[in-house]
Amino acid sequence: MNYRPAVFTWLALLILLGISLLATAMASTALRYTVHFLCAIAMAALVMVVFMQLRATSGLLRLFALGGLLWIALLLMLTLADVLTR
Repeated sequence: MNYRPAVFTWLALLILLGISLLATAMASTALRYTVHFLCAIAMAALVMVVFMQLRATSGLLRLFALGGLLWIALLLMLTLADVLTR
């Protein structure tokens, strides 16, 4: 078995985690949240492409994965709309 992609993905996830942890020391709140969200998106994309093997699957499974991402994005937007309007 070839473990090289999994090991490189794990290392990339650790690096992104480190970047996210370092972002907590930033003075700018907007920049900090932007870095956190970008790291989270990159982590999710790495997990989906490498560990879930979406690159080698059928179009229907990719469509459902995209639908799940859109559903989470909708829930996040509704949560932010509620929090920001208070």
